Amino acid sequence: MGKKLGITEKDTAEKRRIRMEVPLAMKVLKKDIVRRIFYMMMTSLCVLSCSNGVLLDEFRPVPNQSWNYAFTPEFKVNVKDNQIPYTLKVNLRLTSNYRYSDLFVLVHQRHAKQNEFTTKRVGLKVADKDGRWLGKGAGSLYSYQISYHANYHFSDTGTYYFKIEQNMRDNPLKGVSDVGICVLPANIIE
Repeated sequence: MGKKLGITEKDTAEKRRIRMEVPLAMKVLKKDIVRRIFYMMMTSLCVLSCSNGVLLDEFRPVPNQSWNYAFTPEFKVNVKDNQIPYTLKVNLRLTSNYRYSDLFVLVHQRHAKQNEFTTKRVGLKVADKDGRWLGKGAGSLYSYQISYHANYHFSDTGTYYFKIEQNMRDNPLKGVSDVGICVLPANIIE
């Protein structure tokens, strides 16, 4: 083994330790690079697949991956055609530290001309009965884009605002990395 790593009897203990640890560090670095490339490819694929006519497809990071009731990220979308149906989705990224098989959120929506939000409670299934994650991902991060309204018609054109609020018993809700909204025409093939 010493010859394989280039260790000789003249090497100091420090040189031997370094020569033993460098291959292990390189192996860890290669895994990290592969993971980063995978996430970049998944993000690019999502952007490319969602860019054709998509009105909004955003994520916002959850501070410390602990979603507090007070953290309600807001998203803005400009609707130019209210005659066509849209698909509304919740974007979600969870870490393997998330403890539940579902996640309930309140999606608040309002038109710029309105003062009050309308609210819809949405249940998001994130794992099956065996605890296997249903999202896409690798390592300890899983991405979801879950439809909560298909063939939705906006009442008017103009700017709409969306807010997402976590609606679970835990406060803060640990293991949630990012949340967001996707609004796309219903005819887009996913």
